[in-house]
Amino acid sequence: MEWSPDGLPGFFERLRNMSAIRRFGTLPSAHPDSVANHSYDVAVLAMMIADREGDTTLSVEKILRKALWHDFEETIVSDIPHPIKHRYQGGRLGRLLEEIVETVLENEAFHELPHELAHRYAADARDAKREREGEVVAAADAMDLVIVATREIKLGNRYFLHVFEAGMGLCERFRHFKLVDEFCRVARPYLENGQFVDGVFHEDRPGGLSQFDLFAPPA
Repeated sequence: MEWSPDGLPGFFERLRNMSAIRRFGTLPSAHPDSVANHSYDVAVLAMMIADREGDTTLSVEKILRKALWHDFEETIVSDIPHPIKHRYQGGRLGRLLEEIVETVLENEAFHELPHELAHRYAADARDAKREREGEVVAAADAMDLVIVATREIKLGNRYFLHVFEAGMGLCERFRHFKLVDEFCRVARPYLENGQFVDGVFHEDRPGGLSQFDLFAPPA
């Protein structure tokens, strides 16, 4: 069948809707996260993990493609919280989703696009956490879970304490990556010490680099 561009506006609208799909829907959130936010953050983290490795056999382009599309099926099936997918009734729903997601990606998620693009992007999404590049994406996904939970806990949301622990547990699987190992060593102290970044800047002063709070009253 010959491709027609008639469906492009609908695809781009659905792409835009990623910013409206809320994550962690079963938990109250102080600062709600979206699938679009998450996809961007995972892409940046995955790129940084790869760059920190300095391994020229890792394809950063492949990593970015996988990361950007890794949750795109959620524009159709929505976000289903991890505990419901993987723990409820022994993970039955997660196994069922694995069976249908490939069909969703192949037949629905990219169907408005030219055939060659649809096939390529479906493969990127389907294989997002496969191969070495996919392992990098999985590591970034775990790091982002910790980062989101850290933000929520710092905003007073104790509902995310178990999310933080779950994320740290997932990160342990990827400590063979330099950046993940470095992150794991400092993530918990950063949270427990109550450190904040907002309004804190660094500048070169006599004697070296110093830190100051932009919003602190004048000395």
